[in-house]
Amino acid sequence: MTVVHLAEYLMEQQLDPLGAGLLERRMRELGVDVVLAATTTEFAGNGIVEAVRLADGRELEADLVVVATGIQPDIELARTAGIDVSRGVLVDDELRTSTPGGWAVGECAEHREVVYGLWAPLLKQAKVAAAVMSGRPAAFHGAVPATTLKVMGVDLFCAGRARPLDGEEELLLLDSRRGRYRKLVLADDRLVGAVLLGDLSEAVTLRRLIEDPRSVPQELLEPSATAPSAIEGVVCSCESVTRDEIEAAVGAEGLTRVSQVAEATGATTGCGGCRTAVERILSEHRGESLRDIRAARSG
Repeated sequence: MTVVHLAEYLMEQQLDPLGAGLLERRMRELGVDVVLAATTTEFAGNGIVEAVRLADGRELEADLVVVATGIQPDIELARTAGIDVSRGVLVDDELRTSTPGGWAVGECAEHREVVYGLWAPLLKQAKVAAAVMSGRPAAFHGAVPATTLKVMGVDLFCAGRARPLDGEEELLLLDSRRGRYRKLVLADDRLVGAVLLGDLSEAVTLRRLIEDPRSVPQELLEPSATAPSAIEGVVCSCESVTRDEIEAAVGAEGLTRVSQVAEATGATTGCGGCRTAVERILSEHRGESLRDIRAARSG
C-alpha cells in the first residue's frame, strides 16, 4: 500500500511536523509506503487503473486507487437563486441566508468565512437553525475544530491550532518508543490548541479548555503530567451527555460496552471524540464494582 500526499507532511491541517512524523513512522512500520510533497497527474492503464503517475515523473504501480480530496460546497443552486455565496452559502449567526425564509447548514454553509467539514459543528448548526425556525432564540458563534481518529491503529486527537502564532508557546511531551505525543499551544495562560497521539485520556479535558476562556490548570502544564485528569461535566459535547447521565445509565442497566452506552445515552454517536472518556468511565465503574464484590466477600 502507498499513500501519496500533496503536502510536506501528513494531515497538515491537523498535525504539526513532529506529530505527523510520528504517525508516518507508525505507518511505515505497518508496511505502508508514504510519498510526500507529490502531485498526481494521471491514472494510467488499459481500461483499468494500472499505475499512478506523479508530476516529478515517477510512476507507481496500482490496481486500486482511493482518492480523498476533502469537501467543496456546491453553491450553483444558491447562486442561481440569487442567494449570496462565496466559498459556500453565506449565513449569519442564526444560519439565515440572504433570502428571507432561507437557512443553510452543513458543508454548504459559510459562517464567518469558515466552511465546516466536521460532524460536531454541523450538528450545532442544525440545532441552532431548528431552534430559530421554531421561534426560539439561538445563535451559532463558530466552533473550535476538533478531530478524533484512529489512523493505521494510532489514536489521534487534535483541536484548535496545532502550530503557534507569534508570541504563543508550545509544551511538548514525546515518547517515540511507545508512539505517544502530547502538544499544547498556549496564548498567555489560555489553551488554544492541542495534539494527542497514542494516549487520548486528556482529550475531553483539553477540548473543553480550548472552548473555555479559563486559564489552563497548572497541573496540565507540568512536564510530568501523564496521569489522566478527572472526567467531569459534559462528556459528549455533540449530544450534551454528562458524566452523571452516563454513570446513571451504567448503574441502572448494567452497561459494560461503549455501544451500550451509545444506545442508552447517545454519547459517542456524534464525532466519536468522547469514546476514550466513555471507555475510562466504564473501566472505573468495573473497578469499583470489583472492589465492592471483594469487600462483600471479605465481610
